[in-house]
Amino acid sequence: MKHRFLCILVILLALVTVLASCSAASPNDGAIGDPGEYENNASGTDSPAAGGAVNPGDLFGDYDRKIIRTVHMACESKAYDDAVTTVMTALATHGGYVESSSATGGLSRSTDKTASARRSEYTLRIPAENLDAFLESLRTDGNIHITDQSMKSDEITGAYYDTQTRIETLTAEKNSLSAMLEGFTDYSDISAMLEVQRRLYDVIEEIETLQTKLNLYDSQVALSTVHLTLREVIEYTETAEPTFLARIGDAFVESWTDFGRGWQNFAVWFVEAFPTLLILGAIATAITLIVRRSVKKSKAKKNASP
Repeated sequence: MKHRFLCILVILLALVTVLASCSAASPNDGAIGDPGEYENNASGTDSPAAGGAVNPGDLFGDYDRKIIRTVHMACESKAYDDAVTTVMTALATHGGYVESSSATGGLSRSTDKTASARRSEYTLRIPAENLDAFLESLRTDGNIHITDQSMKSDEITGAYYDTQTRIETLTAEKNSLSAMLEGFTDYSDISAMLEVQRRLYDVIEEIETLQTKLNLYDSQVALSTVHLTLREVIEYTETAEPTFLARIGDAFVESWTDFGRGWQNFAVWFVEAFPTLLILGAIATAITLIVRRSVKKSKAKKNASP
């Protein structure tokens, strides 16, 4: 009877351990908040999910979607100065500005007779609603030849409203703590007042940090980013569709990359789950030993009985 009780107790302990590990394994499961979780491609299609495509409206309900759009463009021009003028004119027309820029090439400092091909790199900020029109104006300009262009859309709706809700909660806590300090009358327990004051300062600091994060989100959503490279050339680079062998090579490299990433993810999971697996293994070993010992004693009793 005693062994049965111990066996049941060990089994219950094992179940509690498994349930605790499962509940703590993924605290963010089902949560919406990772900016990279809802990443769209340049065509604006949504990531597929089990059972078909997911409608973003079903995920976020009545919330306004918050999307950060980033464009990378590589351009060439035979008329470099005219191309620069085109970019700056289009930027001003569509309400954008130059966040940063750099230029190389041009006349050499050692001698004015030596010239090299010029190259400029720009980081441009453009109102999101004008981004497509800005890109179209560059695409249709005769002095600009686009050799490569990619667009990335990062869905941050979940993270944005999660941050906003956190600010509202902390603001309510700040108001409560402020009221407590104002109504504090028991000066014999000054340590309690100092504790409330310390918590109030922590809450205010956290609110300011989250508000800065929210302001950054607003800026990134309202103003899309364009990373543009412009090179001076004599002849334009021919752009052609990749050959069949090139596509096979790219697929091979990508498959090995995915394979390596999969093993890395497995290694991270194994290290994270190792303590739980170790405890479960020890519990399973203990249960096995108890059961075997119980079976042996039962057989011994049967053999000893007349």
